[in-house]
Amino acid sequence: MLEFLRRKWFDLGAVLSVVVLKGIFMEINKISDVTLAIWIGFASLLLHQFEEYHWPGYFPQMINKVLYKSKLPDSYPLNPNSAFIMDVLVQWTTFIIAGFFSVSAVWLGIAIMLFLFGNFVMHTFYYNMKAKTKYNPGMVTGILFLLPVSIFYFWALIAEHAAGIWDYIIGVPLGLIFIFINFVKLIDWMKDKNAHFKFKKGSTYSSKSAN
Repeated sequence: MLEFLRRKWFDLGAVLSVVVLKGIFMEINKISDVTLAIWIGFASLLLHQFEEYHWPGYFPQMINKVLYKSKLPDSYPLNPNSAFIMDVLVQWTTFIIAGFFSVSAVWLGIAIMLFLFGNFVMHTFYYNMKAKTKYNPGMVTGILFLLPVSIFYFWALIAEHAAGIWDYIIGVPLGLIFIFINFVKLIDWMKDKNAHFKFKKGSTYSSKSAN
């Protein structure tokens, strides 16, 4: 079961996004816009990851080749093991916690919405400039979903007077740290560990060339 999750978590995430959206609209009249934005943000993240890892799905190979100059872009340093840790155990968990504590932990909502906005910036500008491309997996959902929902969240914060000064003082730096850890340090921290299992069965992605 764990092996299935490790290999297919992004497909399950796409299904989960539909479940989350259905749950949201069943409760849409009972929740604040701030809470609504966080759960839509989570569903958007799931669809964003589906674009990165399944269709068209060559995001790991692009990252490995372009940013890490890897000679083994299908397996090192970003592979199914490190992606599962980074995207599911870290990102999913953080978003779910933020969703359930959206009102009492506004600072956490601010942090994760900055992370979504950071995803939009990275995919739309940084990765394309580094790879010299006009598209990379994750860019379409970044533009269509992550950017609008992050803007909507901060608009809702202001409209509902939901955030205090300390929420911003804590949430903004935390969001920048979350961006830095997820986009840079997590892969770096796991590089040595990945070297031990990069040749093992199931530790590589199917070969798809990055443009």
